[in-house]
Amino acid sequence: MVTYRLAREEDYFNINEFFNRVHGAKRSLESFYWEFHNCPFGKSIYVIAEDGNKIVGSNCVIPIELVCSDKSIIKSGKSEDTLVDPEYRGQNIFNNIYDFLLNKCTENGIQVIWGYTPARKPFNKIGFSLPYRHSQSLSVNKIVASYRYLKSLNNANSNFDKFKIFGLCVFSKCKSFKLIDRTNLRAFIIKRDKVTEPVARLISSSFQNESDFCINQSALFQDWRIYNNPNFSEVQTFSFHSSSDELKALVVVNCRKDKVAYFCQTTFHLDLTNKEIVEILSYVKAQMFKTGVVLLRNWHFCHTNYNLKELQNFKKANFIHLNKGITFVWKNLGENNFNPENFVLSRISTQGVN
Repeated sequence: MVTYRLAREEDYFNINEFFNRVHGAKRSLESFYWEFHNCPFGKSIYVIAEDGNKIVGSNCVIPIELVCSDKSIIKSGKSEDTLVDPEYRGQNIFNNIYDFLLNKCTENGIQVIWGYTPARKPFNKIGFSLPYRHSQSLSVNKIVASYRYLKSLNNANSNFDKFKIFGLCVFSKCKSFKLIDRTNLRAFIIKRDKVTEPVARLISSSFQNESDFCINQSALFQDWRIYNNPNFSEVQTFSFHSSSDELKALVVVNCRKDKVAYFCQTTFHLDLTNKEIVEILSYVKAQMFKTGVVLLRNWHFCHTNYNLKELQNFKKANFIHLNKGITFVWKNLGENNFNPENFVLSRISTQGVN
């Protein structure tokens, strides 16, 4: 008989072993603790399904504070580790875990649950909305290395798919030869030290209407998500300041050991012009390519004006846009009208594990 309960710290090793067995992964216990136990807004609400002493399913929410334009806080939970043992599928374990988890979230004051998943149908069935997907952009520095990496992301690629990937790499490399004037950068003081304290203030400057909200990127969150992340290899921080030392833009990139890099953070003050943002992106890309980065990637969203503006500026900075990604899911708990269309998002909303 399958039973459901909250996980305890002494369960962590077995939970992580269950995850690795089902996914064929090698997630470390250190990574598990970082992601689910050491969260800056509190320990995760983690639920497991057991058949006797055997873990056969899991799901959790990571407490994440969202801050609104009026400075009020939304207590949210990010859904993670949704998993059912293949031998136990078809036994309603997914639904039962979520019923248990949603009750615990309500008891803990969680107002909304959100996350990302390729599994649209199961989440739709249990009352989640699926308002949009993310998309991607990339810029290629080294064609062959980029092709090998992108090809490896899907083992089911046909020969025609591989041909298209190679063509994409060639096209992106050709675009990178197009020079972008960076004279406006002279107005900024560029620093390379880590940035934590003024990030929340910078992000709030991007709100364009009174209904907007985003992750509360406090100094604790910034340290946890970026600088203390055990999954990161080499973090590069680029901060752009006015002559009075006000933070105007922050770009953070993680460079993996294989020299594939991706943006963790791209935040721009609302008073920056499109031209200034394009020049900043071009500068960061050039600096990363000088270090030997073969490929630079990012996530994008189009549902808010801020997100749409950012995507347009990446295109102007000669990044190739790929309109493919996974689904964002959302569920309000209790009586509230928070709207996911007002959630200003970036890749900082993931855990940066991959």
